[in-house]
Amino acid sequence: MVLAEKKKQENISEYIIYMYQTELLIRSVDLDFDKMKTGVVDSIPEGSADKEELATWYADVIAQMKAEGLEKEGHLSYVQDEVQKLSDLSVKLLGENSGYREVFNAARPAIRESIMSSEGLINDPVQACINGVFGLLLSRMEGLHVDQEQMDKVEHFGNVLSYLSYHHGNTK
Repeated sequence: MVLAEKKKQENISEYIIYMYQTELLIRSVDLDFDKMKTGVVDSIPEGSADKEELATWYADVIAQMKAEGLEKEGHLSYVQDEVQKLSDLSVKLLGENSGYREVFNAARPAIRESIMSSEGLINDPVQACINGVFGLLLSRMEGLHVDQEQMDKVEHFGNVLSYLSYHHGNTK
């Protein structure tokens, strides 16, 4: 089983962030399958994964990105469908789950700030949380310093996503 599918079954938020990272990686090789195979698939030690399955999966993701015109930016529609499902779950839980309301309300100022700073690109609280966590991942990958205030915001985002992922897994 490809890691993405395992993540999708176990933690939907991790899956979404993993897929965002995969899209970024694929863009870094200009959506070129041969570069992806040489640089990623072929570097996996023998016996640690099914290289053929992984190569097929990357080829499929690359084809889907090309079909959706995502060469420069954006996210795969099926990944964004999962974000929408989490957003719908968030609305539902806000209406019926006091524990989630507490977690969400603690994150609300950071969510609001993230939405405002996006200048209209983001209007969904769950998308703001995902972008915040993904932004931290990118910052760490680039070796950038993240101050404590930003870390506190990301912690709130992570709490919202963890709560949603748990309930997403229990609603199937």
